[in-house]
Amino acid sequence: MLLVMTNLQQARASVFAYFLLCGSAVTIWATHIPVVEKSLALSHAQTGILILIIGAGALASMQLIGNLVDRFGSSSVLTWISAALGLALVFPGFAPNFILLAVSLFVLGATIGGIDIAMNAHALEVEREYGRPIFSAFHAMWSIGGVVGSAVAGAALALGSTMALTMSTWGILTIAIGLLISRYLLSSFPNNATSKKAAGSSRAREFYYVLLIGLVSAAAAIIEGVGIDWSALFSIEKFDVTVATGGVSIAVFAAAMAIVRFVADKVVAARGRIFVIRTGAIIAGAGIAIALSSPSVELSWLGWAISGVGVSAVVPQCMAFASDVGEQKNQGKNLAKVVGLTYAGVLGGPAIIGFIGNAVGLQTALITGIALATFVAIGSIVMQKGKSKYGQAI
Repeated sequence: MLLVMTNLQQARASVFAYFLLCGSAVTIWATHIPVVEKSLALSHAQTGILILIIGAGALASMQLIGNLVDRFGSSSVLTWISAALGLALVFPGFAPNFILLAVSLFVLGATIGGIDIAMNAHALEVEREYGRPIFSAFHAMWSIGGVVGSAVAGAALALGSTMALTMSTWGILTIAIGLLISRYLLSSFPNNATSKKAAGSSRAREFYYVLLIGLVSAAAAIIEGVGIDWSALFSIEKFDVTVATGGVSIAVFAAAMAIVRFVADKVVAARGRIFVIRTGAIIAGAGIAIALSSPSVELSWLGWAISGVGVSAVVPQCMAFASDVGEQKNQGKNLAKVVGLTYAGVLGGPAIIGFIGNAVGLQTALITGIALATFVAIGSIVMQKGKSKYGQAI
């Protein structure tokens, strides 16, 4: 099929695949969290530490990868980091204790963070070549990857497969696919161009504005993490269902995100990025409230789906919003800041929820998601007020 596409269409399809691979890597691990807790006899607090370690690995790699993207171009960095991600997926399933599992998850987090920087940078290059909003659709493929990863892991668990076998097999597939499709990426080079719009802007003001965008994105990412990392455990604990049934919570959350992200670009074109961010936050908060107060697991699935609908486009629109800030030659560094804060949220935030849950109960701890949705809505107002001051294009 790629043979009958234009070079730009081939590049778009390839970046779609990288987003899918990244999303599947996250949820194929996340679906196994209850298994790890049981097999290694971990508390919620210890599980929270493991999730925090993944976030630490991501943060440790992101600024480095951002610098490498600016220096060598996103296509070459994306090729090798995807192979590293596949290799990193192999090891967690073989970890016999908490310490070795933590080490393997740090490496996995570093590769997830690295590929996120490289693939988002390349996606922005493809979007610029298209000349119209298509960025949310790339993140839709991440969500589809999340559905695929959780479905594969859930089916494997139901069939009696081990975590080691499932994650190793998926890791090998990730390496093979990543290397195969790399030939279709755009030929990107070190970004030395300077945006006329941003050339006169203050780097100090630019830094704080990017930081603001990153914090809003991070809050939305924690909401994503609530659905991906904790919804299954919440379902299992509250409704006394099996691991496979609990995993449905992750699947419906990720599926809702994927569906909405495919149409979000049209809403952005009609109403703007800020509208999507603010409205999405309100919907996400309402969905979490429904999930937490539901009397049945089926109704809680509806709540998680609504939350997925709301939060679906917030993170990608924050990244796209930040992409025009400042000098274009610093795009990789600025993107690394926003994505770094985002992953600190999606991977580190739920770890904090784990500590809170260990102290006051998981259901109470997940109310944090509602508070964060409120913060995102308020933060979007500040972003809107600052867009003209900092030369931000919508």
